[in-house]
Amino acid sequence: MAKGGSKNRITAMEKRRRRSGASGYLLIAVIVSLITAVVMIQIHDVKSRLAVYEEQDQALDEQIAAELERAEELNELEKYVQTKAYAEEQAHEKLGLVNEGEIIFRLEDD
Repeated sequence: MAKGGSKNRITAMEKRRRRSGASGYLLIAVIVSLITAVVMIQIHDVKSRLAVYEEQDQALDEQIAAELERAEELNELEKYVQTKAYAEEQAHEKLGLVNEGEIIFRLEDD
């Protein structure tokens, strides 16, 4: 009986080892699945932040283009302000001055 009993013991020990090995593999599979899920979530977050940054980049590029256009307009205005035509226009509009030979017509209110 001692032989037969020890044989049953080995078999029982082998079964325990097999079960612990299978549960070890199951534990590893669960851990790998959790890590994969965390990585997938992080990738999704990074992609959404990237999309937001790309939208901001596009908006800033549009603002830069608008400001460059405005700067060009201001340069043109600066050149025009330094001309004699601008000075005459301002004198005529704001001060009511006229050139020689010009006739001013004014309508009277009733």
